[in-house]
Amino acid sequence: MFSRGFSHITAQALVPEQIISYVTAVGGSRPVLCGGCVAYDYEGQRTLIAYEPGATPECCLGGATDQAAKAMDEAVAASLADPSCISLTVLGPARPQKAPADAASRADAYAFLPLPPAPPGQNLRNMLRRGERECAVTEESWTDEHGALVQSYLASRPLEAGTRQIYAHIPRYLDATPGATLFAARDTRAARLLGFAVGDFSSLTTAFYMFAFRSSDCPPGVADVLLRAIVRRAEENGHQYINLGLGINEGIAAFKRKWGNALYLPCIQTSWNREMRAAGGNTRQTAAPNAATDETGASSAAKDPLAVFTPPGLKETFRRFLTGEKRPFACLQVEVTSQCPGRCAYCPHTTKQAVWRSRRMEDETYAALAPLIRAADRVHLQGWGEPLLHPRFFDYAAAAIRVGSAVSTTTYGLAVTDDVAARLVASGMDIVAFSLTGVDEASNRARDGVPFAKVREGILNLNAAKQRAKSALPRVHLAYLMLASQYEDAGRLPELMEALDIPVAVVSTLDYIAAPGMEKDAYAPGETEKIEAARRLLHDAAQKAASMGRALHYSLPGETGRNDCNEHIQTCMYIDADGAVSPCIYVNLPTAENDPCRRVFGSVREKKPLDIWADSDYAVFRQRLAAGDPDLPCQTCAKRFERIY
Repeated sequence: MFSRGFSHITAQALVPEQIISYVTAVGGSRPVLCGGCVAYDYEGQRTLIAYEPGATPECCLGGATDQAAKAMDEAVAASLADPSCISLTVLGPARPQKAPADAASRADAYAFLPLPPAPPGQNLRNMLRRGERECAVTEESWTDEHGALVQSYLASRPLEAGTRQIYAHIPRYLDATPGATLFAARDTRAARLLGFAVGDFSSLTTAFYMFAFRSSDCPPGVADVLLRAIVRRAEENGHQYINLGLGINEGIAAFKRKWGNALYLPCIQTSWNREMRAAGGNTRQTAAPNAATDETGASSAAKDPLAVFTPPGLKETFRRFLTGEKRPFACLQVEVTSQCPGRCAYCPHTTKQAVWRSRRMEDETYAALAPLIRAADRVHLQGWGEPLLHPRFFDYAAAAIRVGSAVSTTTYGLAVTDDVAARLVASGMDIVAFSLTGVDEASNRARDGVPFAKVREGILNLNAAKQRAKSALPRVHLAYLMLASQYEDAGRLPELMEALDIPVAVVSTLDYIAAPGMEKDAYAPGETEKIEAARRLLHDAAQKAASMGRALHYSLPGETGRNDCNEHIQTCMYIDADGAVSPCIYVNLPTAENDPCRRVFGSVREKKPLDIWADSDYAVFRQRLAAGDPDLPCQTCAKRFERIY
């Protein structure tokens, strides 16, 4: 429960960030009052919502009125006087007068629909009629069915970690907000969920169009029917407006314009460090005033190398959410350990056991990756070993999430006990993939030491933990290695996905030949008949999975190599447990042997990771692949020939 002052803010909310329960549920920050406005604190970073509660959008159409500007100035002054506020982001109808000259600002606008709305135009009438024929709208409570729709949306889009975090916490927001209502659109024939939208009616004057999700095959007009349900409820409640949210992109803006919204409330986001000086913009670096110290006076946080992973805070999370800003690297694959108790027949860990180097990443090595991780959309914690064996796996995951990266992993599944499953759910990771080569104990026999029953148990443990926590994350994937000698088993994947409630399976083939004779289990580019038989089987399996509401993706080699590969080395890289940087996992096996295909371009223990990326030799390696003249290890690599289906 919030104090009367916070309730007053929500009751007079004009923008969604003034709905206290919404922001605290999805952002995990602490609300504070600054003058007459609300702000949210997270580890020294404050986001101030500088809209005067109770104002109307008309008051600020041309920017802040004198009264609104005064309220903003008072709130900013209160924040700057608070020693716990290290940096400040202000969301308001204008740029704050107290902002330093070189403080960064970005402009957008909230779209408002006055109530009652104007009569719909011909286009909107047509869409509403079509949507009415296809669906019926009811109010519902959150269930796994709604969560599955969100998961499907997330799986189909390369969204920022902050966006994924917000969507994953929709159930928490609904539980915490009595004024929020979920409207579901169901097929009039089969009652199948086609889409849903969330309206928030917590404010006395303004309703909010918060979230909307649709199935991939949702008929046209359903989104409009859902919005109309929110409009009608707002009218019944006596609301004067609906805030349709920020523009975000042209497609969403066009959807809002179709409804005839005529009011646009400016949203100017301005950010600066509290120590930034108005003249010259110099920034003085200071330690957090409340940092814990031991008896020697040293910061306790400084003792942990992972303390360098400082969070972006609510301001950056919302900025990325609203702008869709991209980071330069799509994915970093980080090997936290090369240790594994499995004895999989096809793995070099088994065939090269005599020269295998089992090691764990040290904290200092992972900390050296911080600048790189900050620049990456995703960090995949997995290499040539079992990642959950690393004693600080969850700390490493938390550190990457803290700086705004999505985090995923692939596991053999044996370590996913009830306790570990609960930690995976609480971790904030968005994908956990389980490795298999078969759909039952017999067909999974190549994974010696990794019983199918134990992998199945791990999957069930994770799904149960998600249900207990009412969490859509992490999404459970199957990482299925299809061996050519038993490719027919992959045809039974849809039934396994249904039985274990797995929404996505990714089928790969044997890309690395770990020992002579294993070529029979792989697919070479020239094996046309062999590849075509596998393609037909996987195509049928994918169709069957889709009919069950699940996705099965697969890749097989084509006839010719590409000027790219499925490891996407132009935007991705691999870092092994010792900190060595390579283009991909296949060119850096952890073996004590002279490997002519090993390519290492530097170590983060000796050189800054971004400098390694910019190294001329590394750049030439990437350029040669893009130009169709690949280096030796890429010339015959299956990843360069594969096509994704």
